[in-house]
Amino acid sequence: MLTDAEVLAFYDRVSDDVYRYASRLVGGNRSRADDLVQDTFLTLVRQVRAGRDEPVDVGWAITTCRSRFLDQLRRGDRAERTQRRAFERRGSTDVDAPTPAMEALSRLGDAQRAALVLRYIDDMTVVDVAAALGRTVHATESLLVRAREALRTEYTGTNGAER
Repeated sequence: MLTDAEVLAFYDRVSDDVYRYASRLVGGNRSRADDLVQDTFLTLVRQVRAGRDEPVDVGWAITTCRSRFLDQLRRGDRAERTQRRAFERRGSTDVDAPTPAMEALSRLGDAQRAALVLRYIDDMTVVDVAAALGRTVHATESLLVRAREALRTEYTGTNGAER
């Protein structure tokens, strides 16, 4: 069984990686990314208290973070799904300062952003993305087409000129 010290050491070691991943999933919304990271590590604490003795690694944390995000998406919380705030970052020295691509990604809806992140960041197959999102393969392919077009439009602007 993991000790409290081991859980804290694991958190210190991987929390930045998990936060960067969560930030991509939620389009850079700091509050939502913080909540996903918190949910991820609370899951570990609950599992440890329930007797978990299997080792954990960054892959476990990323997968758990993705699962928490997909759970939120599936619940269909309209306020969360329609929220499209621009990237809000602290200071210009932040190593994760927003790029134009991340800002464009942040303006997409959750379903489109999730499909793009799962497909192109996580390198999941379309079949796996469909399963994760609870959609058919055909619906997921259509979602990806619309998401790529929406990202292109957000990135370049509606007149086709790069921002």
